[in-house]
Amino acid sequence: MRKVARLAFLAIIIGGLIGGAVSLPSRTAQGQIALTEQDLAIWRVQVSSPAEVTRLTSGGWDVLEARGDDYLLVLGDTATAKELEAQGFAVAVDQALPSERPAGLFSYFGGYRTVVEHYQHLDTLAASYPGLVSVVDYGDSWRKLQNSATGHDLKAICITNQRAGDCAQNPATDKPRFVLMAAIHPRELSTSELAWRWMDFLVSRYGVDADITALLDHNEMWIVPVVNPDGREIVESGPTTPYTQRKNANTTLGSCANPPTGSSQYGIDLNRNANFQWGGAGTSTNPCSLTYRGTSGGSEPENYYLQNLLSSLYPDQRGPNLSDTAPLTTTGTFITLHSYSNLVLLPWGWQECFGEACPPSQQAPNDVGLRSLAFRMSYFNGYETGQPSEILYAASGGTDDWAYGVLGVASFTFEVGPTSGTCGGFMPPYTCQDSMFWPKNRDALIYAAKSARQPYTLSLGPSTITPTLSLTTTTPGTPISLSAPINDGTYGSFGIAKPASQPIAAAEYYLDTPPWAGGTPLPLSAQDGTFNSTSEVASAQIDTTGLSLGRHTVFVRGRDAAGNWGPTTASWITIIADPTSFVYVPLIVR
Repeated sequence: MRKVARLAFLAIIIGGLIGGAVSLPSRTAQGQIALTEQDLAIWRVQVSSPAEVTRLTSGGWDVLEARGDDYLLVLGDTATAKELEAQGFAVAVDQALPSERPAGLFSYFGGYRTVVEHYQHLDTLAASYPGLVSVVDYGDSWRKLQNSATGHDLKAICITNQRAGDCAQNPATDKPRFVLMAAIHPRELSTSELAWRWMDFLVSRYGVDADITALLDHNEMWIVPVVNPDGREIVESGPTTPYTQRKNANTTLGSCANPPTGSSQYGIDLNRNANFQWGGAGTSTNPCSLTYRGTSGGSEPENYYLQNLLSSLYPDQRGPNLSDTAPLTTTGTFITLHSYSNLVLLPWGWQECFGEACPPSQQAPNDVGLRSLAFRMSYFNGYETGQPSEILYAASGGTDDWAYGVLGVASFTFEVGPTSGTCGGFMPPYTCQDSMFWPKNRDALIYAAKSARQPYTLSLGPSTITPTLSLTTTTPGTPISLSAPINDGTYGSFGIAKPASQPIAAAEYYLDTPPWAGGTPLPLSAQDGTFNSTSEVASAQIDTTGLSLGRHTVFVRGRDAAGNWGPTTASWITIIADPTSFVYVPLIVR
């Protein structure tokens, strides 16, 4: 387990720092080799107490969403490093950022897509899949509000098997919603690419993959691929390498560097500007600081319109007090993508607990369900899990805190990408999107989407791994053997306060009509004779007598000893009239 903000409580680490056990290269020596005065770098800044963490994150420096056991990471030029040293921090180079553009595969920094391309992609999907995809213009960016000829519309996409009234901005719907958003910090290039792949995956697997088809039949997937398009446009305008613009394009406050530098830029940090617990830990009042919080919570149009969008998609399911718990019947899941550090973060982000685990008084009221869902997702991507102050640092005014704090939605941040290795660092090669980031996170996103029906209860129940069917195509009356692994141990291995796994107590399947729609439960039995382990294989014989010709959906789910049912997993069987046309179709494995 990685020690993070809680290192102040561990004397052995502090003693190691004092005794010189940690040996980092000097900034000067590395700077002479790798950096000019103008070059940007990621700097390791050693911290040895909670007070130093707070001093650094609240000092206006560009502290990244990544860290080590005894240091935080700050983006800046050599002037930034000198400022940090003048404030008493020990500083060393962690990574020099690229000073030239790699050869482009498509359009931008080795293949990353521009705002224009992302918006074209939304329109292409809508034109190619009119029964699945709707594009929504939900507001205007700061630049567009100043001059309609510049700036951008703020766009989202809704993907579902559309009925009349679907994809409406109305919280009164029987289709639970999963919202994925990216690039609120525009320089975090990987996030929009992950959103791109999620959209393509959903539309391409509909009608091909039973589980994804069932997901889109019964849920709505909303994606905002570029929350901060003005800021991304600034990032794209770097002449040799992307500018490291973190904020929006608001130029009305302060006298800041233009073009942006590692220590000064115009704009407001939109992930410090949400109007829930605004203005606290990890924010700055300096307009040129990269964590500038703005003049008030929700002051920026990108946040104002985003909060309106989320309020139009999710019902308000939590009371006004910080201690109010969202009910177990709450619907909706939400993930905001950031980079980098391989983390799954859960609310509260604004709390400063600096311990091995935040005490109950500094946990979200729905911590049990939030933490269980976070660890379920980290089972798939292998990321470390916890509240920001437990494994990173505290930050207030974030979107995930707003979505949970105001609406009660199960909300999370993914920090995508490792800090080291061939796909590590702040601006990883574009090829890492397909080789690492997408395959690591795909199944975590599927789990989040499935859990949207009732996240605070479904995440407590076991996972159903892809079922096996003896036949996928048969004639009426021919039995089909069904077996499905049911596992309550699907929690990630790294993080704070990992939930305990429960023994499996039951499993059942449904034909065509799922449990939430009033389907008839049909029991599965433990293949070894007794449900008594945290991982079981459940089996049954499906009686196909009387089934109509055509394709039928089999929904499978399991229950643990505490009475919690997990999400369903879907498979298909097809009934045909002519036995001569019998075809065995192997189960599709994603």
